[in-house]
Amino acid sequence: MKEILRHIVWMTILVSWALLSASCRGGEVSYTDEVQPDDDTAILVLRTGLLDQTRASDRVNDAVDNSVEYMYTLRIVILHENGTVEHNMYIDFGEIPQTECYRIFKVTRNETKKIYLIANEENASTDLHEQLETLTTGNTTFASIVDNFVFIPDYKNPIPMSSVYDVPVKAENLVEREFYLVRAATKFAFRFTNKRKSKVSIDAIHISDIAGATYLIPHKREPLFMSFDDESLYWINWLKKVADESQQSPDDVELADKRGWIQAYDIPSETSHQEVTVNGPLEVPSMTGDQPGKAVFPVFYLPESKKLKAGLATYGEQEYTLKLDMSENGKELSFTKTFPNLKALFRNTHVLVDITFTEKDEVKVQVVPYAEVILEPEFGLKPETKN
Repeated sequence: MKEILRHIVWMTILVSWALLSASCRGGEVSYTDEVQPDDDTAILVLRTGLLDQTRASDRVNDAVDNSVEYMYTLRIVILHENGTVEHNMYIDFGEIPQTECYRIFKVTRNETKKIYLIANEENASTDLHEQLETLTTGNTTFASIVDNFVFIPDYKNPIPMSSVYDVPVKAENLVEREFYLVRAATKFAFRFTNKRKSKVSIDAIHISDIAGATYLIPHKREPLFMSFDDESLYWINWLKKVADESQQSPDDVELADKRGWIQAYDIPSETSHQEVTVNGPLEVPSMTGDQPGKAVFPVFYLPESKKLKAGLATYGEQEYTLKLDMSENGKELSFTKTFPNLKALFRNTHVLVDITFTEKDEVKVQVVPYAEVILEPEFGLKPETKN
């Protein structure tokens, strides 16, 4: 009876393999070994997704502006406990971007695997891609190649993403895990509201101080587990929870302080911080009757950075500066302000900036970190509260 049940389990896994393979559309699978029962091996089922997969899935077919945010290629590398390669799988999705992928592996038991996920690696370095393609089972150099790999990003192309997980595989036959990719980028979105009687042109946005290069693999430091209500979560899973929560409350400026900031991380020591300029122009219409003019600046991406406040040596609260070059009625104007409520610029952070121009020549700035919302010209803002 036990033997019959065992074969039923393996038949179920084989059927699942056929179904899961189809879930990564357009990909070529390098792992083609037939899964067979073996006393020394287990089946590892991996689901890889984006941190903000729900939003991405809704927009993947028509979101021209954020097509760089999806998976076009994915590498899954499984290392034995001694650091040698057990599996090195590369999947090319062609021109069909993906938000999730399922794969099944046969792995040895009784050790803790280290699993690397890397998406869009070619846009970090074609040389890196070619080097990783040569690494076969038993290779000992993978971690040393990727762990401290630094690149200068070009966010016109699909954004490199990565994550690293430790997975214990003990005596069980089947291990299932759900993993998320973290983009090696931060995202900025600016929404403008104009309560003046004349239109305002946004000629350029300047942001200081931004790192010039970034690690491919996240360099998150202790604590690796973070608290979400009563749960202790691995930092990537924590980031997923916060991202989901911010999508439900995209205008909650207190969410980041409530949940906490990821500030214990490293950026390449040799990189310098610099001012980044994103040119317009973007015209923000004037008031029409009692309706303010509204406009959305095209989203843009910057490397994760770590500009610490004065007096801090390694980790802690950060600050960044915003400068706007504007023109109104033929007159050139400038506005500079330290970003409020932006205490860290860790990778995969989406910074939503609301800027309001008033008739009193005021420029009001509101920043919501982690928020990911669909930006449309006729966006809605919460009504202002009067003290």
